[in-house]
Amino acid sequence: MMIRVLFFCILSCTAFSKPIKIVASFSILADLVKQVGLEKVDVRTIVGRNGDAHMYEPTPLDVKAMNNADIVFINGLGFEGWIERLIKASGFKGPLVVVGKNIHPRLVFEGRLVEDPHAWHSIPNAIVYIHNIQEALGTKDPHHKAFYEKNAQQVIHRLNAIDASIRQRLSHIPPRHRKIITAHDAFGYFGNSYGVEFLSPVGTNTESEPCAKDMVKLIEAIKTYKVKTIFLENITNPKLIQQLSRETKAKVGPVLYSDALSMLDGPAPTYETMIQYNFERFLDAMKEMG
Repeated sequence: MMIRVLFFCILSCTAFSKPIKIVASFSILADLVKQVGLEKVDVRTIVGRNGDAHMYEPTPLDVKAMNNADIVFINGLGFEGWIERLIKASGFKGPLVVVGKNIHPRLVFEGRLVEDPHAWHSIPNAIVYIHNIQEALGTKDPHHKAFYEKNAQQVIHRLNAIDASIRQRLSHIPPRHRKIITAHDAFGYFGNSYGVEFLSPVGTNTESEPCAKDMVKLIEAIKTYKVKTIFLENITNPKLIQQLSRETKAKVGPVLYSDALSMLDGPAPTYETMIQYNFERFLDAMKEMG
């Protein structure tokens, strides 16, 4: 009897020691999940580093990964337009965690009012993501609930420090100089949180196309505000930004990371490094306007 009980305990411990199989919809979210789960999660990313989730088409490998997953994490807010098709194709029946829940969405007019999905560019929103991830992992694996809570608090502590630094350093920039031109409208939540105005030739979806009237207004704004640097993104076609550069003589600055992380050897391999890297580029551009 004693041997049988011991054997059962060994099997139980082995089962709990196996990492939770997780699918995350895009690289930024995958990093946040890994930061909370550490060695207790095995995360597969659908849209990888430098990938564009707006234009992504799922593959048979994605179907297989979804089918094998214990939990799936998505951003929500309309970001993953392909997710329902992928869930249906995979037959996934497990928990689907929408980390963008409880976020007050930024509404933008793009022919109609739509929710801006890029909520992670505001650190307070990213902290909401962390809480939602922690809760989901603790529910799935209650034996390690305290572990996930500890990790989440450590991440939140670091994010609060970055948030405070951004606010302090921006306090020295006059509001009239807080203008940034990016390839698509991905940084609006950052702008709302930190008092920066972002202008872009296209809307929140990289598939959208600018009209001539909008391009003219943007060129006028660049000249009026004496913007010296405009930015490409790692996921966008450079054509429009290069056109704006020719029309306004503003130089094209370093690549920003909006919807995807860089490769591991790049400047933005994690969410925290991405936020800090982008902010340094914004700050340099704003100081040029002084």
